[in-house]
Amino acid sequence: MNELLRIMTDIILSARRERSVLRQHPWVLSGAVAQEPGASESGAWVRVLSSAGGVLGHGHYSARSSIRVRLLAFGKEDPGEALLERRIEAALARRRDHPLLTETTGLRLVNAESDGLPGLVVDRMGDVLVVKFLTAGMHARAERIARCLEELTDAPHGYRRRDDTSARREGISPDEGVLWGNPSGLAAIEERGRRYAVDFMQGQKTGFYLDQRDARDLVQGLSRGRRTLDVFSYTGGFAVAAGRGGARALVLVDSSQAALETASSNLALNQVECPIEVRHSDAFEALRTAAEAGEKYDLIVLDPPPLARSRRAVQAASRAYKDMLLHALRCASPSAFILAFSCSHHIDPDLFQKIVFGAALDAHRGVRWLRTLGAPADHPFSIYHPEGRYLNGCLLEVESAGQAPG
Repeated sequence: MNELLRIMTDIILSARRERSVLRQHPWVLSGAVAQEPGASESGAWVRVLSSAGGVLGHGHYSARSSIRVRLLAFGKEDPGEALLERRIEAALARRRDHPLLTETTGLRLVNAESDGLPGLVVDRMGDVLVVKFLTAGMHARAERIARCLEELTDAPHGYRRRDDTSARREGISPDEGVLWGNPSGLAAIEERGRRYAVDFMQGQKTGFYLDQRDARDLVQGLSRGRRTLDVFSYTGGFAVAAGRGGARALVLVDSSQAALETASSNLALNQVECPIEVRHSDAFEALRTAAEAGEKYDLIVLDPPPLARSRRAVQAASRAYKDMLLHALRCASPSAFILAFSCSHHIDPDLFQKIVFGAALDAHRGVRWLRTLGAPADHPFSIYHPEGRYLNGCLLEVESAGQAPG
């Protein structure tokens, strides 16, 4: 690591813009900064000062991002570089033997801000640790972090995934490749009896949606005897769960042919024997077509990619979510279950519930909200950083067509 990154410089906040830091929010936005060190490198440690000169905390600087500082420590004391190792070790310890994280070899080991490590994401996919360095600060310390992970875990392989969006935002190179060992091909994970092949090099996110583990358990428990529609099915996470739970039939919809091929392989790997139909199609269009054709399903899973990547996209995303839910409700048989999700923190729980309400009203269906769904225990969010609560979901029960809510 460049030693210049350890030369501590100061960032001074504007008057009356210190409240979020005092409330231990880990981001310092560019609009809150009155004075910043023009010569400091992105990724360097900086000390954050109040307008009166008091030390508020220490963090990693980013000259390009609208988030100028990611705070790793609050208060006057300089935490030093060894803080990273201590935080990683603590994150691993929290997940070790956790009662809510049993029977799985796919696990998020480090979850960025919620583990006090903004910009660092580490997922375990069987024998492979998949790592994302999402900020200039973590990017600058990639080698050190990789050594720490190799030493503290028994994972024989480590792989670095690129993130082009973060690279552009932070002004860092979108590096990807082997960190240690010799990772190649597909990783294999087992999750509460379900088995999955994971493309950790090319797949979405780090190869598999570990944050839907609890929801997959729920689907497996609900699916017996039900004709199941899995929209945005990706590599078959939910479809496998439904199949293992005894679904009467499965229909998978996704726009990626490669993902559907992996889904078919995963269904075969789990010896799912019910009738299976795979539809390579735009998911929104497929839902609309299914509704117009009068298709009916007893269990529907809607897990789209993030539709609101910025605040500016919220209005259009809300319309898309409502359209998706409207057509799903029209495909729902009496007493059907629908699991619906949004994975953007810009769609907060209140807005998500309003979208569901609007879709149910337009579909003229009685709908009961049975359960609020979210990420599992290895994907916590800090109460000081509500933006970390990105996954909102619900389990709905649909009544007969035209039946008013009671």
